[in-house]
This record gives sequence, C-alpha cells and structure tokens, in this order.
Amino acid sequence: MATLIIGLGFMALGALVMFQSGLSFSEKAAEFSNQLISMYTKSLGNWSYLIIGIAAFTTMFSTTLTTLDASPRTMARSSELLFGHFSKHNYLLWIGILILGTVSIFFFLGSEMGLLIKVATIISFLTAPFYAIINYKLISSQHTPIEWRPSVKMHILSWFGILFLIGFSIWYLTTL
Repeated sequence: MATLIIGLGFMALGALVMFQSGLSFSEKAAEFSNQLISMYTKSLGNWSYLIIGIAAFTTMFSTTLTTLDASPRTMARSSELLFGHFSKHNYLLWIGILILGTVSIFFFLGSEMGLLIKVATIISFLTAPFYAIINYKLISSQHTPIEWRPSVKMHILSWFGILFLIGFSIWYLTTL
C-alpha cells in the first residue's frame, strides 16, 4: 500500500511540474536529466538544486544496484527450481546476461533517451507474461508449502492475469 501511495505521489508531482510546462524534452540522457532537475529547481527554488540532483542520482544508483543484484539471484534460483539443474555458475551466468544486455542497450541507445524508454517499455511488456508464468508455476509447485499455495479462486485470478498480460503484450506489439 505504501508503494502505491508513493508511486501516486511521484506521478502527481511529475504531472504538476511537467504538464503544460511548454518544454520539449530532450532525447539525450544528460540533457533530459538537466531539464528535469531544472524544472524541479524552478518550481521549488534554487535552494533545492543540490537536493534534487542528489535525489535523482541516488534513485537511479539504488535502482541499478538493486536490479543488478536481485534480478540475477531471482533468475538463477527460479531456473534452478524450474529445470532442476543446480550450478554454482548459474548466478554468474544471469549477472553476465544482465550486464551484457544493459551495456548493449546503453551502447546502442545511450544518446537516444526517447528510444531507450520505448525499448525498456517494450521489454517490460514482453517479459511480464514470462515472469507471471514462472512465478505462478513456482508458487503452485512442490517448492511452496501446501499452506502457502494459492486457493482455487486465486489460481483462476492468476490465469486471468496471465492471459491479460499476454493479450496486452500482443496488443501493444500490434499497435507500435
């Protein structure tokens, strides 16, 4: 619930600061960051420049660090449970895939902020059904204690959710 409230707060703050600002946002990452910090500084006052800059940096750094740690651990453990193949190199494989993918994306799209956001959005839409399916498979398997497994109603809701994600991904791809 707290995440929802914080998310709505950030969305409202962004809408209040950016909506009808008259600015055309840059496609270049560095310029976009400067525009963003300048907009908040203009709204809040010059005293907030350093605070906004530090907040933006720490947000991006902590998100990157969390993703770089959590995603490979999650994918390594999930693939071990799903495929029954345990390897001490599984984590290294997944962190290598994540680093290689991230560096490739930034290398090819680093100067195109708009295209980078589009690619990230597409990847998110396309991977969401995959994550939902493997999550459902794991939570419904013998790896989850019986008392923690979903009820029949939750199974039905889960399948509707997975079908929605698949359908939304297909719709998204067909309307690009």
